[in-house]
Amino acid sequence: MRLLTFLILFPILAFSQDSLSVKLWIAFEDKGSHLVSDFSPSDLLSQRAIDRREKQNIPLHYSDLPIPTSYLLTLQDLGFTILNKSKWFNGVTALYSGNNADALLALDFVKQVDTLQIFFDLLGGRQSSKFDDIVFENDYGDARNQIEMIEGVSLHEQGYQGQGMHIAVLDAGFRNTDWIDAFEHLFANNQILGTWDYVDGESSVYEDNYHGMSVLSVMGGYIQDEFRGTAPKASYWLLRTEDAGSETLIEEYNWAVAAEFADSVGVDIINSSLGYTTFDIESQNHTYADLDGKTTVITRAATMANRKGMIVCNSAGNSGNNPWYYIGAPADADSILSVGSVYGDRQVSSFSSYGPSSDGRVKPSVSAQGGNTTVITSSNAISTSNGTSFSSPIIAGMTACLWQAHYDKSNMHIIDALIQSAHLYQNPDEQLGYGIPNYALANALLLGVEDVEEVALDIYPNPVQSNAVAYLYTANNTDISYRLIDMQGRVIMEDNIAWSYTMMPIEIPSLQSGIYLLEATVGNEVRVERLNIVD
Repeated sequence: MRLLTFLILFPILAFSQDSLSVKLWIAFEDKGSHLVSDFSPSDLLSQRAIDRREKQNIPLHYSDLPIPTSYLLTLQDLGFTILNKSKWFNGVTALYSGNNADALLALDFVKQVDTLQIFFDLLGGRQSSKFDDIVFENDYGDARNQIEMIEGVSLHEQGYQGQGMHIAVLDAGFRNTDWIDAFEHLFANNQILGTWDYVDGESSVYEDNYHGMSVLSVMGGYIQDEFRGTAPKASYWLLRTEDAGSETLIEEYNWAVAAEFADSVGVDIINSSLGYTTFDIESQNHTYADLDGKTTVITRAATMANRKGMIVCNSAGNSGNNPWYYIGAPADADSILSVGSVYGDRQVSSFSSYGPSSDGRVKPSVSAQGGNTTVITSSNAISTSNGTSFSSPIIAGMTACLWQAHYDKSNMHIIDALIQSAHLYQNPDEQLGYGIPNYALANALLLGVEDVEEVALDIYPNPVQSNAVAYLYTANNTDISYRLIDMQGRVIMEDNIAWSYTMMPIEIPSLQSGIYLLEATVGNEVRVERLNIVD
C-alpha cells in the first residue's frame, strides 16, 4: 500500500512561486526486479566488508541490494537532483525547486515522500553553528587522565593502538585536519582512508566545521610527549553528515547513507558525536516516546549498522541541565555503545543526558571523560573542552584497540565485555548507564577466566585530596582481603570483600598527606599499589 505524507504539499505547492527549494526524502515501494540471489557479495561489498561479515556469520540481505537505476533516472527527468541514496531504507534524498510535484506523487514506485529541509536563507533561519557553545580552555595538559581512567594504557603498552582497525567518523566537518600537527602521522602513514561530504556532495571536508577535527583528535591524534589519542595507529574515514548551521531531518538520512558506505568499505567502528531531538521545522521534532530504539531514521540506521557487524559509538547528548534532559537519537539504538560523560574525577558531568530509552533499556551504555577532555583545537593547540562529543571517541578509539586484540570475536562479544567491565555493571543508573568501563578487565574477560592469573587492582584518582575509591577485580570466585599500610608499616585499615562479578569498591578514609600502600590478596596472589594522598 502506498503511503504519501501530505504534509509535504504545502512546500511543494510553494515551488510555483519560484521562491523556495526543498530537500525531500523519497522512499520506494521495492527494488524492482532485484533479488539477493542475483548478486554475489563481491558485487556489493569490499573484500574487507565481506571478511568482517563472514567472521560474524552475517549473510547478504535484501537491504544490501542497490536501488534500481530506472527509478533514479525517472526522478532526474522530472527535475529532481539526487543528493544521496540509501539502499538500507530503499530511498533517496533529493533537491527540488520546480513546479511539477504532482508527477512525483503519481509514480507507482514511490511509496512515501517527506519534507526534510526548506532553505533557511530564504526563510530567515539561523546561520550560527550549533557547536558554538563548546568553549576551549587554555589548559595544556596531556590526555593521560582520560585514558588511564578507563585502564586503556595497558592495551597500548601491549602494542594495541588500533593497527589494522578502520574507524568511520561521522560528524559536522574536519576543519584544518590536513595541516594540524597532531594528525601529521595519519597522512604520512596513509591512515586517512578517504573523505566525503554528504551535505554538499563533494570530497572536501577540511574547510567545514571544526567539531569533527577535535573529535578525531581524541582517537587519532598524536604529538610526542604531549598528546595521545586512544587509537593513534587506526585508519580513518572522515565523513561529513551534519550541517552545523541548521538542524533538519535530512541530516539523519545523511547519517544513514554514510553508515551504509562505512559498511560497504569494511569499517569496524563508527564514531558519531551527534544527536537529534528537535529541529528547525517543528513538525519534525522527536518526542521522548520516539526514543524507543525503533522509530527515528538515524536510530534504525545505527541498529542496522550493528546488524551488519560494526560497532557504533554515539554520544549520549549534552542536555542534562535542560528541560529536555534525555538522550538524543541515535543514542537510543539497540546494541550500540551510547556514551555518557564524567569529569576527570570520575564524577558525572551535569550536562550529560539522561536515559533510559523510552522502552526502558539502560542508556547510556557506558561513560568516559567528557568533562575537561584534552583535545586538539582548530588553531593547532592542545586544550580542553566539554561534551559527550568527546567521551564517545575516547570509547570508540579504545574499543578499536580492544577489538584489535580479539579480532576473532564478534561485535557483540566486544560490547558485552565492555559493559560487564564497567564499574556500575550491577547497579546501572540513568546518567552513567553501566558506568566507566575498564579495558584491562574487558581484555581479561575476553581472554577467558582460565587465562586470568593475577588480581587486577586500580586506584583512582591517584593522587587524591582526602579520600579515594579503590576498585578491585578478580576472575577467581573467592573473597578478597585487603590492607591499607603507611610507609612506617602500620596497618591503617583492613577488611574483606565478598567476591563480585564486576569491580568492587573500597572506601578509603581521609588521611594525612603522604604515600600509602594498598595490598590486596586473593588466594596466593598479592598485588600492591601506591596511593598518594595530598592536601
